[in-house]
Amino acid sequence: MFSFAIRSSLKLLSVSIFFVLAGCAVNNNSLQPKDLAACLAVNGVKIEYISPLEPAMAYADAGMELGISGKRIAAYRFNTDLEVQRKRLARIKKNKYIYIMGLKFPAIVHGSYVLVNVNSNPQKHKIIAAFKHFEM
Repeated sequence: MFSFAIRSSLKLLSVSIFFVLAGCAVNNNSLQPKDLAACLAVNGVKIEYISPLEPAMAYADAGMELGISGKRIAAYRFNTDLEVQRKRLARIKKNKYIYIMGLKFPAIVHGSYVLVNVNSNPQKHKIIAAFKHFEM
């Protein structure tokens, strides 16, 4: 009887660990938008300016605007510790777009972060490659 309870507890624990680790494939939820800007710069993306961006427009936790190659790019952080933001982020990742103030924009998701307006940037490939390195 006792060994059955231990085996059941161990199975439940291993399944729980699997789901936690599967949901955390990219660990950048604790990083801030300024860390993203630093990552892009270190990976060779020339940033002309950085300014704060109201995250509520995208229902995100934090936001910033980056000037790259004379174009504006938006970066939003979604707090994956919150279920509502985790679900929103999953929907953006699945659909590959985000609605901001009723307008539809192509979006790229990596971990807790979403980049918007990258497709029209001349440094698109460099930005995406650097973005893929953004994690702890």
